[in-house]
Order: sequence, then C-alpha cells, then structure tokens
Amino acid sequence: MLGVYAIDISKKVLIITLLIFAVLTASFTFTHNMQLSNFLELERADTLENVERVQNSVATEQGYLDYIVQDWACWDDTYQFIDDKNQEYINVDLQNQTLAGINVNVMIFVNNSGEVVYIKSVDTHTAEEMPVSDDLLAMIKDGSLLTTGEEDLISGFVLLEEDPMFISCHPILTTTYEGPSKGTLIFGRYFDDELLDSFKRVTRSSLLMYRADENMPTDFQTKIKNASENPDRIIVEPLNEDQIAGYFGLKDIKGNLALLIRADFQRELYQHGERTLSYMYWFLILTGLMTGVGVKFALDKLFISRLVEIDDFVTKVRSEKDLSKRLDLKDNDELYRLSREINGMLNDIYLAEQEVKAQAREKKVLLDSLNELVVFVSPELKIIWANKAALEYMNMDLESAMGVCLKATPGISGPLVEFMYLEHIFTGREKKSGEFTAKDGKVWFVQATPVTDDQGKIIGVLQTCRDVTERKESEKLLQEKQVAEVANRTKSEFLANMSHELRTPLNSIIGFSDLLYEKIYGDLNEKQLKAVGNISRSGKHLLNLINDILDLSKVEAGKLELEYKEFELSSKLNSIKNLLSPIADRKMIEVQIRVDESLNTIRADEARFAQIMYNLLDNAIKFSKENGLVKIEAKRKGDMVEIKVKDYGIGIKVEDQSKLFKPFSQVASFSSKKVQGTGLGLALVKQIVNLHGGYVWFNSRIGKGSTFAFTIPINGNKRTEGDGEVESSNRSETA
Repeated sequence: MLGVYAIDISKKVLIITLLIFAVLTASFTFTHNMQLSNFLELERADTLENVERVQNSVATEQGYLDYIVQDWACWDDTYQFIDDKNQEYINVDLQNQTLAGINVNVMIFVNNSGEVVYIKSVDTHTAEEMPVSDDLLAMIKDGSLLTTGEEDLISGFVLLEEDPMFISCHPILTTTYEGPSKGTLIFGRYFDDELLDSFKRVTRSSLLMYRADENMPTDFQTKIKNASENPDRIIVEPLNEDQIAGYFGLKDIKGNLALLIRADFQRELYQHGERTLSYMYWFLILTGLMTGVGVKFALDKLFISRLVEIDDFVTKVRSEKDLSKRLDLKDNDELYRLSREINGMLNDIYLAEQEVKAQAREKKVLLDSLNELVVFVSPELKIIWANKAALEYMNMDLESAMGVCLKATPGISGPLVEFMYLEHIFTGREKKSGEFTAKDGKVWFVQATPVTDDQGKIIGVLQTCRDVTERKESEKLLQEKQVAEVANRTKSEFLANMSHELRTPLNSIIGFSDLLYEKIYGDLNEKQLKAVGNISRSGKHLLNLINDILDLSKVEAGKLELEYKEFELSSKLNSIKNLLSPIADRKMIEVQIRVDESLNTIRADEARFAQIMYNLLDNAIKFSKENGLVKIEAKRKGDMVEIKVKDYGIGIKVEDQSKLFKPFSQVASFSSKKVQGTGLGLALVKQIVNLHGGYVWFNSRIGKGSTFAFTIPINGNKRTEGDGEVESSNRSETA
C-alpha cells in the first residue's frame, strides 16, 4: 500500500512539473514572438519618423522657394519692370550675387503675352552665369509654367535634362497683392547631388534619389507603382538583416511622380531587441528546466516519501481511533517536529482548527483593509505573510509568497530591499522610513519597523510601502501652475507697457504722413503721394494691431474695466454695418440685420460691444464669397441677449477649429495672404464677452459657411462668475 501511494504522488508531482514547464515554455514562446513583433512595429515607427524628417527638409526647401518668389513677385518695382524693363532694376536687384545669395539658380520674368522679359541663370556656389535649360524655355512656351490669374500659384518639381529642379511660379502683383497680374515670375533651384548631400547631413541619413523617367534599381522599380498612385505615402521595407529603408515620392508641378527617394537606416533597434529576447528566452527555458528537475528530485527525496509515511499513520489512527500510537520520524526538521506534536494535538484537534481559522480570518480582514503594501519578513528576509494589496502587486497568492525571499519577489523588492537595506535594521534595531523613486517612475513612501518577542529579540521586520506618486505629481503640477501664472502676468504687463511705448511714435508717424498726404507742407508728385499714402495706411494697420495687443494684455493682466451704459441695440448694429459697408460693397455682399421687437436697449460697454461686432462682421465679410449674404440676428433669451453673425462663405475645417479664439493663431484659410489679419480679433471677442459675463460659441461647415454667436446680460453691471468657455459644433442645421 505504501509503495502504491508513493508511486501515485510521485507521478502527480512529475505531471505537475512537466505541465508547469510546458506552460512556462508556451508562455515564454508567445511572449518572445509578441515582443519581437512589437520591436518590428517600433522599428517601423522609428523609420517612418526618420523618413518624415527627410520629407520635411525637402518641403522646407520648396516652402523657402515659394516664399522668396512671392516676395519678389508682389513688389511694385517688379510690377513696373515688366512694363518699362528699366536697367536700374537689373543693375541693382538682378545681379549674379543676388541670386546666389538667395540660393536661386534660375530667375525668369514673363509678361502676360508669354514673352520672356528677362532671364538669368547662375551657379549658386560660384555666382557665375550659366546657360538656361532648354527644357525650361519649352515649358514656358507651352504655358506649363505660366500662371493664369492673380491667385494662381505653381509649385513643385520639373525634370530637366541636367537635374531635377524645385520650381515656383507666382503672378506678378503690386506690393499690396493687388492686380491685374502683369505676368509670371519663375524661380528655380536645382535638386543636385550637393543639395541631396545637405539633406543627408541635416537628417543624418543615407539617401538615394532616382528620377521617374530613368532606369532604377530593382527595389525602386517594385515601389514605383505604389509611389505613382500615392506619392504622399511612405513605404517602409527591410533591405537586409542590417538595414531598413523608407521610400517616398515627390510630385512634379502636374501632380505626377517626379522623383523616388530611399532613406536607409541601420536596424539597431530590432537587432538589439531580437538578441535580448533570444537570450532571455533560452535563459528562462533553461532555468525552468533545471528548476523543474531539481524540485522534482527534492520533493521525491525529502518530502513525498516522508509525507506518505505521515499520511499512512494519520489514516491508521483515524481508522483505528487509537490515540496511543506514535509516529517516529528521523531528521530534526519540520516534519519531525510535526510527528512529535501530532499526538498532543489529536485530542483537541477540532478546537485548535477552529482557533486557527478564526485567527486567520481576523488577520486577513485587518491586513486586507489596508491600501498600503504590508509585508512581514523573517531575519532571513523570507516572507512570513503579506496583505492583499502586496500580493496583488507581486501578482502572487499568499501560499506561494510565504517563504519566498523578499529580494526575489517581483516589483516590491526594489523599494523594500534596495532602498531600506533591511539587513541593517536587524543589527541597528531602529525603524527606518523614506521616499523611493522606482525605475518605472513611481514614488513610494516606505517604512520598515523591527518586531521583537517578549525577550526583545528581533523576530522579523514589518514593512509598509505606500504609492505617493499622485501626491507628488499634484504638488509638482501646483508648483508649475503657480510659475506659469506668474510668467503669464509678467508677459501681459510687458506687452501692455510695450504697446503704450510703441503707440506714441506711431501716432506721430501717422499724423505727419497724413499732413504730407494732404499737401500741408507743399505739393508732392504722384510717386511721393503714393508712398506717403502707403506709410499712413501701414501705420494705421500697425496701430490697430498694437491697440488689439494692448486690449488683450489689459484683459490678461486684469486691468481692463468696462464702462456700462444703456444704448439702442438696433442703432448700434446699423452703425457697425455702415462702418463696414465699403468693404461689403466691394465684394457686393448684402448685410441683413434682424432684431427682436422686444429688444430696444441693452446695458453694456458700448465701445467694447462695437469692437465685438466689428470683429465678427469684418470676419464674416472677409470670408464670404462675392455676391454673398451675411446675416446678423439678435434675440432675447431670458435675461440675456443672443447675437449671431452668419456667413455663407468658405467655412472652417474641423481640425482647424481648435485654433480659433487663441491669440496670434489663425486657421489655414484665415492665414492666407488674400486676407489680412493678426489672429487677435476672435481672442479679444472671447475676452470682452467673458468680461460682460457672457460666453461665445460657433459652428461651421466647409463650403457652407460659419456662424459665430455670443450672449451677454441685457442689463449688465458686473462680470458674472465663470470663464465663458467657447463651444463648437458641426451641426447640419444653419443658424
């Protein structure tokens, strides 16, 4: 019978050991493959980011050329040169050194008839004149590089026989961006090997570039179709075990694929991850195998055979109910002590069992009610017990945690062992505590208290560990918030002071330029009169900008005070309409005003109210189409007045709507050179409405127009509580 039991238990232990090893092996294999896949994704993401840096460098070069050609094309001197071809303009502005200084290889002036007025081509490195490409002249002749209107822009690449070229074409307009267009100004920059080398240096990558109209290596040929169908897409593909490449295309001025570029990078991230995972995988497999064999042998030799003997004895005593029998085991260990005490426990086994269960429940309830990690360890640093929070953090149950060395436990060993130096507590006999920042960034408050018996001997250490990361982060955020508020107040006060300092000389400039324009000091010729008028208009535009900055700074600094008084709402709205009617008439835009009959007068700051309406109506007119319609509606909502300004213009993209109401921030359509603006108007609208105790909201759809609305108290006399948040929506209905 004993042999049968021994064989059964031994088999069970073997099966369990093999099962655990199989589960661990499967887990290690799955984890290895999953982590390897993660490294592939990380490598791809890193490659995409590096390739985007190369794309940004190329886009920056094209953007610079677009900016330079616009600066030259929208210039009164260029506008005049197309007509009179004056030599002074050539001598002063069209020198070889000028083109070399702005990194432009080719500059071509073409009039509206398609005739080349002036052409120059230089080497940007030596500033020496060089022949103009015949391909460029052919494209001018067939009209590919000629703009067709005041808003027509051409930007991209052209494939010349010599090298690819960045090209940018802009209609020739006046300095104030007014027409009619006198022709086209064409700037070109060769995309040669030296420029490609500069991109390599800037992006720290290896680059290869091939034209779409020439033979390519095999790997480029396999990507040409994808790049032609979607030139903006980046194709990432490993070249070999050591390198990975990112391919992307560049379009010509007609939208076709012109160039295909490959950026090569070392696969250091993936290779390092693969090696690390392989080492870890085989180490864990070997460790699991050795541990399983050792555990199986130890259990069979030291535990199972003796446990079977104890089991047989207890079974025999229970069946015979003979408490006089004794179990005699060798070796002075736990099983031996168990055999020695088992006879004394038989009589009151039931009471002892109930007492143990009660104590276990009491201890479990007490420990599990704590949020802190609590662990009690022996002088050998082995876990005697731990509460629920500590077991969950270690991802272990109490049975498997007991007897485990604290240094080998996952997660909790760092703050409790490395920081506290528990060995010193057993010798120093003093409680220790402090804060510890773990490798994962968490901050812990840890405390270790020695526990003694009645004789004063230390029998273990009670350790607690509390996660104080959130409290530390809250303290840090509060500190940063206070610093940011001080910096914001300082910025607002600085802007307010500087705006005051700038307005004084600017008013003098405007005043004296107006006196000159009115010929108070004598007659001026037509060119002088035009220049003085430009000075006056520019000065007034700058003064308006400074006034907006001053108003915004006053609000942010808390220095803007409202002057409340009653005024007629309908009359004020009509006066704003009349003030902006010249702008509306130029675009033949109709402005309609509708005010509820119950709204006669309101109490607010009249000047600031006019400033709100001026900004909203001015924006609606600016971004409406010609022969369009702008509606202003005012109606009562309880003790508030709601005013809406609706246009049927270009609308605002969803991704750009978050930029509204932020100082100096303009959406893409707003920031176009077709419309002047500073980005301060809507920010001031929000601040002034908030000061009145109201709030602002808007909705917009691309191509359908926008509605900006606000509410303020009808009989306001002080700012109400609240920050007046801005709301946005993309509702299908129109307001």
